[in-house]
Amino acid sequence: MEQQINTKYFFVINPNAGNEGGNLEWPKIVNMLKTNSIEYDFAFTEHVGHAEEIVSQKILESYRKFIVVGGDGTVNEVTNGIFKQKAVPTLEIYLGLIQMGTGNDWARYYDMKPDYKEEMERLVNCPSRVQDVGKIKYSSDGEQKSAYFINIAGLCFDSTVVKATNEMKQRGRRTKFAYLISLLKSLIKYKPWHLKIYINDEILEGQFLSISIGNGKYSGGGMIQTPDAIIDDGYLHVTIYQNMPKHKIITKVHKLYNSTILEIKGIKSFKTKGFKIESKEPIFAETDGEIIGSTPYEISILPSSLNVIV
Repeated sequence: MEQQINTKYFFVINPNAGNEGGNLEWPKIVNMLKTNSIEYDFAFTEHVGHAEEIVSQKILESYRKFIVVGGDGTVNEVTNGIFKQKAVPTLEIYLGLIQMGTGNDWARYYDMKPDYKEEMERLVNCPSRVQDVGKIKYSSDGEQKSAYFINIAGLCFDSTVVKATNEMKQRGRRTKFAYLISLLKSLIKYKPWHLKIYINDEILEGQFLSISIGNGKYSGGGMIQTPDAIIDDGYLHVTIYQNMPKHKIITKVHKLYNSTILEIKGIKSFKTKGFKIESKEPIFAETDGEIIGSTPYEISILPSSLNVIV
């Protein structure tokens, strides 16, 4: 007997997102859901990775429409819950967001406003579009694993800054400038990484500062490291930073915010469906702000693979 699809929205709430905004704002959201006669079920996340576990289980229980009440990290966990399960094709599932995070970079791409009235209209009408999702195969404790990203990924200096940003947030310092603050602090310990990159028909080998891998274009609370990225064009847009002096990084930070980063000498951009990265020493990466295992990496795009409610 075929399982009947549950037409309710399922809300995944991160109570700590945006200075505990998820916890504080949920009663207001509930009132608006009831006012608009929107049927729903929900669960609060209790630990890192819990959103992924919740979504994987709820898909098996016939839910197909998931709304994150949180930020980019929770969106990433839900995306991984959708793509790691194999019971249901991902194009049968819908993902939406009521933003509570400090960065909200995925929402920024779609110009989504943190306005409850606008958000309720989206839930009533369910306007959706299909977008791509990125995939990274990586090594962890001697095993090959996969992670998915809905917006952007990075490694070397980028992932070091993201790790420092996450640690800052865990200490209770949640601010939209957290990434920029961590970037400047991380420069003190900065060293170049030796990589071998296989991309399109080229092999790049040497000392590199950072790599940004864009499905979307925004990261770090509004920085534009992959300015040419289009979230549904079937390609990854990759920005590769060659090694450069610390003073040059500091004086060029403003270019991360005005879409002119690619004008800097020593920065290359590529449009690709997939590429590989190797390194002599283990290097961790970040996917939508979440830290994952180490090199070697195989990075690819899954075109038109997810419905998003925007």
